[in-house]
Amino acid sequence: MIVTPLGSLGWIPTGTNHTCCYSVEINGRLVILDAGTGIARFGGPVGQAILKQYQNIVLILSHYHLDHLTGLIYIPAFFKEKELHIAGPGRQFYPAGIETILNEMIRPPYFSQPLKDYPLDLHIHELNEGGNVVAGLEVEIIRQHHSDPSIGVKLENQLCYMTDTGPAEATVAFCRRTRLMMHESFLDQNDRREDKTHTGVEDAARMAREAEAEALMLVHQNPLYPEKRLLAMETFARSIFPAASLAKDCISFTI
Repeated sequence: MIVTPLGSLGWIPTGTNHTCCYSVEINGRLVILDAGTGIARFGGPVGQAILKQYQNIVLILSHYHLDHLTGLIYIPAFFKEKELHIAGPGRQFYPAGIETILNEMIRPPYFSQPLKDYPLDLHIHELNEGGNVVAGLEVEIIRQHHSDPSIGVKLENQLCYMTDTGPAEATVAFCRRTRLMMHESFLDQNDRREDKTHTGVEDAARMAREAEAEALMLVHQNPLYPEKRLLAMETFARSIFPAASLAKDCISFTI
């Protein structure tokens, strides 16, 4: 399994890093987790090298905040003639289904090309709590607490992606003995603000330890933190869970 962060930040892209997007090469498949501005990296050498190996792609959306969704309008540039399956939460979580939500966002006057007119073989899938199968891929999801509903995602019983959520004991059970736990770490060890919709690095590392995960990747980082502060956060996480590492744009992680 190879995980390549294409966008490791939440909220705001910077001069060096994009917002939420992760390439996961797993069991001969390409899965993309979230569609932030990191989708743009599929136009560069790292993304092109990954993309050329796959015809069938699954894109999973954790929720519909724009830092996880903006890259959907980049798809016509990079995914032409591919078979793309987009999956995300729908009527179990929101007043409307995923297809309605996406079609409302990706249309004039917000974008010139409606989603239905994209030049590729496009399929939309609605995820429900529990087990799902998307284009032959096993996807289990769990409801998370956020300012708007988000989902935690488990792929093929090997990887758990938990972003835009506060700390929860349900996360520990969901990620039990996973090979890689990707957990948001928007707040570092010195940031003690009351924010139950995001997770601090101390809780992320603790939950990885309690879940007996094989490794932890710290994702959805705070774009207002300088690099030195992010690296200090990684060091702190390793004091709790030694197999922790900071997601870094375009640096692949193999497990």
